[in-house]
Amino acid sequence: MASDNLLQPPDKFKFPFPPYDIQEQFMTELFQVLEGGKLGIFESPTGTGKSLSLICGALTWFLESEKQKRIKLEELVNDKTVDDDDDDDWFAAAGKKQEYNQKRLEAKEELERIKVKDEKLAKIKAKRSQLKQTDIEQNKDEFNELFKEVKWMQKAVQRELSQGAGDEDILVEEYFSDEEVDDDYEADEEDTSRRIFFCSRTHSQLSQFVREVKKSPFGSDVSLVSLASRAVMCVNPSVKKLPSQAAINEKCLELGKKKSKPTALDEDENPTKKSKSGGCGCPYNKNTGTAVLRDQAILAIHDIEDLVAAGRKTQSCPYYASRSAVPLAQMVVLPYNTLLHAGTRKAIGLNLKNSIVIIDEAHNLLDTITNIHSVNISGAQLGLAYSQLAQYREKYSTRLKAKNILYIKQLLFILSSFIKMLGGIPGKDPAEVTNQGAKEETSLIEVADFLSESQIYNLSLFRLIKYCNVSQICHKLKGFVEKYQPSASVTNSKPVKSGVGTFLSSINKTEKKEEAVVPDNNENRPPSNSLQSLVELLSSLSMNHGEARMVLTKGSKLTAGRIRFLLLDPANQFQQIVREAHSVVVAGGTMRPIAEFRDQLFVSAGADPSRVTHFSCDHVVPGENMLPLVMSSGPSGSRLDFSFQFRDKKETLDELGRVLINIVNIVPGGIVVFFPSYDYEKLVSKHLEASGVLARIEAKKKIFREPKTSSELDKVLGDFATAVRLSTGAVLLAVVGGKMSEGINFSDNLGRCVVMVGMPYPNLYSPELKEKMNFLNKTVGSVDGKQAGQVHYENLCMKAVNQSVGRAIRHKGDYAAILFVDHRYSRPNIISQLPGWISKHLRVVDKFGPTIPQIRKFFREKE
Repeated sequence: MASDNLLQPPDKFKFPFPPYDIQEQFMTELFQVLEGGKLGIFESPTGTGKSLSLICGALTWFLESEKQKRIKLEELVNDKTVDDDDDDDWFAAAGKKQEYNQKRLEAKEELERIKVKDEKLAKIKAKRSQLKQTDIEQNKDEFNELFKEVKWMQKAVQRELSQGAGDEDILVEEYFSDEEVDDDYEADEEDTSRRIFFCSRTHSQLSQFVREVKKSPFGSDVSLVSLASRAVMCVNPSVKKLPSQAAINEKCLELGKKKSKPTALDEDENPTKKSKSGGCGCPYNKNTGTAVLRDQAILAIHDIEDLVAAGRKTQSCPYYASRSAVPLAQMVVLPYNTLLHAGTRKAIGLNLKNSIVIIDEAHNLLDTITNIHSVNISGAQLGLAYSQLAQYREKYSTRLKAKNILYIKQLLFILSSFIKMLGGIPGKDPAEVTNQGAKEETSLIEVADFLSESQIYNLSLFRLIKYCNVSQICHKLKGFVEKYQPSASVTNSKPVKSGVGTFLSSINKTEKKEEAVVPDNNENRPPSNSLQSLVELLSSLSMNHGEARMVLTKGSKLTAGRIRFLLLDPANQFQQIVREAHSVVVAGGTMRPIAEFRDQLFVSAGADPSRVTHFSCDHVVPGENMLPLVMSSGPSGSRLDFSFQFRDKKETLDELGRVLINIVNIVPGGIVVFFPSYDYEKLVSKHLEASGVLARIEAKKKIFREPKTSSELDKVLGDFATAVRLSTGAVLLAVVGGKMSEGINFSDNLGRCVVMVGMPYPNLYSPELKEKMNFLNKTVGSVDGKQAGQVHYENLCMKAVNQSVGRAIRHKGDYAAILFVDHRYSRPNIISQLPGWISKHLRVVDKFGPTIPQIRKFFREKE
């Protein structure tokens, strides 16, 4: 039987310390999921050692599996015996022999690939051990030489400009289409080596995971590489300081494009020896330095911060070093966006075939996939891109080749069509009112109808996107904008001057520059490279996207408009991962509702339902260490109802104030109060301040409010922690779905009580949400007697609630009260969607009176 050949979990897993029983169960189940090539949904509350269980369970299976695979390959290659069948059918025997020999040949080739990889690693180890000071000094000499060349290039540019030969860096080069030129390289052999791909939501979570691998018993047995974005890993100061990730990506690509250069001159303008840098414009992305850093990344486990520090020290590029290390790595640690976006995987060269994919913090995976593939472009971006590109074409019309003009015309046609669809006028200032008195309205249309209405259905978007990428038209246009600052409208712009006169006049500031239109506020200000946003939108339109819609927002002027590509079916983008990977595991502290992951992610992506398995473990924290209560009414006896029609009423807000005063008086340490939205938190704070409740609370505990900007987050958290430590405690007013509801730990005294005020249901009147619910009603049907759209709506609320309440009780010895302040939490269907470790201890209290003695008793017993 085939099951006899399956690997069996060990009696004892390697672990840094004696594991809990639930950790043993977790690792055993994970081992079996990986061995069976299944799709696993793993639920393990925070504090149960989920990361270590994932690491030790997965690596135990991986290393044993690779070992057994090699043994079997060697046995097959060395087995030269061929059974002599007594059967007279010599033709069938010959066929069997040929089939057997083919298997041996394939085994030999795979064994050869494994040996080549091992030899590469051995060579790297030998090379690293022989690295001497002379090599380091040689690298320094090469860097000095490169900087001399850069200095010469600056002088050469100045000379060229003074001689009237400018704008070569802005002008797009002659473009050859697919039909005229074939790719002159052979594709590399496909790398199908099995790896573990581990991804999580944030870089800090990934770094924490890498540190856990280091501490594990497998720290010296596995080769691991961390991948991250250019914005995180760049060590070039002139690029790193750019204002956005898009700008950093653009500059990196621009510097990385190899260009043929004339012989360099030294400071005295004498010819010098050419640099061996491979013609790369970035002094940090040199073949020699990057190779040394790659070897360093492979030979020891480094997190992202380690690689960046090493890159700064050796003046080498961590981004390209980590990418080049992937073929030699057994485990690749990477962020969501890199793994879940097919285009990004292809660009980096990640092959998931036969590999293990582990996605941690996966509670919002469906929404994450949707957001990664949904693209926005504002009316302001469309207007600016049109005017800038039109003026670019006008300026260089005599110097552009025919193929470039053809594609630029296509881009202008698309921009013009999109502007008209938003009620704007191409070439006019985007901030001008074009539809007097028009109210802002949003509509959704099918992608096919959008292509037809915009009249771009007959254009080859694939060729146009390829042209934009190869010609770097977006980068060229950005350079043109930075140099000449063209006007925001075409009709009112002055002719753009060219040649030496323009350059000299720009230096002497004798020519008055055109004023660019400043949008209404900083939030709506479009990026300098508006054309790139259009290319991203066209890429979404051209991909195999499954069910999607176009969301059009119109207003009185173009700056109020927006076009959005909305993905409705995330499973469509996940199906390649499910199809190619040996096994996929999604894990989180709470994965409720499990049916959503099973049906909308795995089964909808084409997986057989029998391949999907689910494991959920209890919390390590004993039941007596938590006090989950539903408060149905307040101190005055009024029902606590924070539904839309009641939550703004003065009576409701006054009752909430009385509840908070009572809680503050009896709960020690820190209290975190979660509100459904920023607007509601602002409303409550304003009312409680006016009624004097905030002052009464502050007499007992200092109050902090969640900031809207990320830059202030660390300071608020630091001040909150200090107040908790140095006084009788503090109160933090936070927002569900905000910056403090995920990824922040309020352990021990920081979070002795979590208060959930109301239920954070999303806006039911949102056109996007309505369309998503309709889509689910059509494709999924009903779930337990309810329409799938309604179930989705409720799930959005409860997933947010579960994430927020999970901020407290972070380890085995921790304890906290969890208070649900809204009578709706007492409904059986709501209780069933709470994490099991909470729901089985939950008490519903109809009257407020008995609540206070229960809370007081709970904390007295913990003193």
